[in-house]
Amino acid sequence: MKAAVVPAVSSSWQIRDVPQPQPGPNQVLVKMHASGICYTDVHLTLGHFPGPFPRILGHEPVGEIVAVAPDVTTRKVGDRVGTAWIQSTCGRCEWCPPCASSPVPFM
Repeated sequence: MKAAVVPAVSSSWQIRDVPQPQPGPNQVLVKMHASGICYTDVHLTLGHFPGPFPRILGHEPVGEIVAVAPDVTTRKVGDRVGTAWIQSTCGRCEWCPPCASSPVPFM
């Protein structure tokens, strides 16, 4: 599949072929038709968020479900969906204090 990738901290964004993931437990795979790219992606590019590189950019996509895990019962292949950027958090790191409306300091 094609993805917008930042290979290393502060490097240029590149369109690359990457392996297509498979849905894990309680997950679906969405073929993206459109995705947001915004200043959050700049923060990701600059390494302001923890995590390894390379990183795939873009968030809040809309698209079509193309695969579902066996335990998923509320969605099916062919459903059109939109997703939020943050699906879940641990709630314990410095970027996510309790009752915070935004999980990171620069949003």
